[in-house]
Amino acid sequence: MRFALVLALLIAASFFPGCISEKKLDNPDHTSDEPILEPINERECFEFDNKERCWLIHIPAMATLEFCEENSCPILVDMHGKSIPAEGQLQVSDFSRLTDPDHAILVHPEGIDLGWNFGRCCNEENDVGFILTMIDTIIEERFADQNRVYLTGWSNGCYMSQEIAAIASERITAVACMAGYTDQALAANYSAIPIMEIHGVADEILLYGSGSTAAAIFGQNLDLDEGAIQNMYWWADANDCSGTVPDFETIEWDYSIKKFTDCADDSEVVLVSLNYAQHNPYMNDYNGTTDPVFEVLLSGNPTGIDSSKIAWDFMSKFSKPSE
Repeated sequence: MRFALVLALLIAASFFPGCISEKKLDNPDHTSDEPILEPINERECFEFDNKERCWLIHIPAMATLEFCEENSCPILVDMHGKSIPAEGQLQVSDFSRLTDPDHAILVHPEGIDLGWNFGRCCNEENDVGFILTMIDTIIEERFADQNRVYLTGWSNGCYMSQEIAAIASERITAVACMAGYTDQALAANYSAIPIMEIHGVADEILLYGSGSTAAAIFGQNLDLDEGAIQNMYWWADANDCSGTVPDFETIEWDYSIKKFTDCADDSEVVLVSLNYAQHNPYMNDYNGTTDPVFEVLLSGNPTGIDSSKIAWDFMSKFSKPSE
């Protein structure tokens, strides 16, 4: 029954219109150092693996090339869930209100057929290569800070964020994503980076704990304490964190935070559990479906926890050492 629900969810979401202009990277239309008096929102594309690959980009007000060359303009890549368009991810996560004051360049890439290939799902594309090439392009074109590259995403996008972290840790500064685990083996040259996962305890799509659909990922059975808890311990092991249990814990009536803080390379591993949230841990409801069932399943967390702020506050405090 749960797998049927997941399948139905994957095909339920649909696009909704936005007001975003489009341009090709081989013909940029605002590469001067004239002050930007208000944010710019565009759709950019290039050819990758013989396909057009695109993303939405949000450039904060005053984040000129000159400013970013002389100061730090971080990159936040926010990846959509399966069957959720990039515009839908932009709407539900609403990161720009948090990242604009830090002059961060906010990017919402588009997966082929609205899915990301994180190994066992959901296409055959080299999405890791696409995302890393996109990041390189933005660093070169926008003078973004290569030492402050952050990944986030929802569900399928959270899986993808963690896969890129496992494969290309030398390129990524920190990850804080929503409602997704990892099943990606670490690269041989993996070096510890900060990881946070935020998960609703009442998630009906990717269950939080034991006996869940996560069993197919971690143990191929229903006997393990799989899910968000195991994901935290998996990353704690990957990051060579000390101790067998988290060394920091905050418990509130509607959420809890567990942390491993004594980890390699000054990294941390964090699990934020939202006690009353379902598959959508954000404050905003997802507005991309008119189906009343999915309107409920994809409604935001009911106690108003600002998950995007928790994620951004965590990621933005980390920076890689300058080479």
